[in-house]
Amino acid sequence: MRLSALSVSLLALPLLSGHAHADWYEATGQAVLRAGDTHAARTAATEDAVRKALLYSGASIRTVQQVTDGLLTQESMFLQTQGEVHNVQIVSETEENGYINVTIRADIYPDQNQCANLQLKKELLISPFVIENREQAITGQLYELDEASTSLFIQKLEESSGSSLIKLLPQAIRQKELSYADRGALQRNYGGRYLLKASLDDVSLGERVGTNWSFWSDQDRERFYQLQLELSDIQEQKVLFSQKYQTSAVWGFNSTTVISPKTQRFWQTDYGKSIERVLNAAAQDVEEALRCETILADITLVQQHKVLLNLGSKQGLKIGDELTILFRRQHKDSFGQLQDQLTVSELKIKITELNHKNAWAESINMDLLANVQVGDAATLINDKEQR
Repeated sequence: MRLSALSVSLLALPLLSGHAHADWYEATGQAVLRAGDTHAARTAATEDAVRKALLYSGASIRTVQQVTDGLLTQESMFLQTQGEVHNVQIVSETEENGYINVTIRADIYPDQNQCANLQLKKELLISPFVIENREQAITGQLYELDEASTSLFIQKLEESSGSSLIKLLPQAIRQKELSYADRGALQRNYGGRYLLKASLDDVSLGERVGTNWSFWSDQDRERFYQLQLELSDIQEQKVLFSQKYQTSAVWGFNSTTVISPKTQRFWQTDYGKSIERVLNAAAQDVEEALRCETILADITLVQQHKVLLNLGSKQGLKIGDELTILFRRQHKDSFGQLQDQLTVSELKIKITELNHKNAWAESINMDLLANVQVGDAATLINDKEQR
């Protein structure tokens, strides 16, 4: 199921403005033109383009809506803003084969407090969404709404994310808290440190609305969609982000109409469009929560002056990258549960060999790594630290 598409071409060149240094980014967003609604498609395509430019520059994506709204209300299609983003303009707009393409150009001043480790991708495990009360799905036979919501959310996250490598788990995780053994098994079996769980807490029908009094059909009714998301670091056993999203729209079908959430017909309804907006917002929030998280590479082998790491080019490591070694030791918390404790060492290593999944790194000062053990970790040294 693909409900919208996005293509992005990015070009960054330095601009000089006084003593400040800016890069300009050119990005192209693409959105489906539905039912002739050019305005909605233009807005969606512009938002995608703005979001992509911000993500690839490392700027905050919380300004996406503000920039998009301001840009589309300017007669000249040119917007001067404050903060990280300056001088945004629409370069071109085309319509082709049922899609609208919008290309924007933005001058973006890098944040002085930009995230470390931004070049590395985090492995994110997604637990399939679950409808909490399946009786609410009877009208319309929306039993596949959780599966369809999962698929669309992943699509939105892939379109907006420069921070994560996504893996969908085969089964939903329902436990509120995972044991140390469960967390270890997830990491061993699926390789991810971050876990996203989601539930659809309300997909019920509300009061009748409108003036649909035809004897052959039911009155229109409001239908709700409530999504609860929780993003956690399963290694550190902490919640990084938790949010409830709510929307509703008119459900304009009689009680016997069956409409599958896996069809275009469903997503073209007001209810489907409302859900898509929620999932798009949720994907942006998850990206924002993940992008500045410090990524750790586990040490899987130690050989005198060098170590083997369980991250590679897939996650964004490069030959010459420098990392700090962290010692990992286990201890019991006040409840008797085993926890990992990381201690930053003075040892520095540099990537010398690299493949898709792994990397060899050598001690920078040729220090013996006798105190380093399998299971210890390493974290990338950012540019400022290296300088």
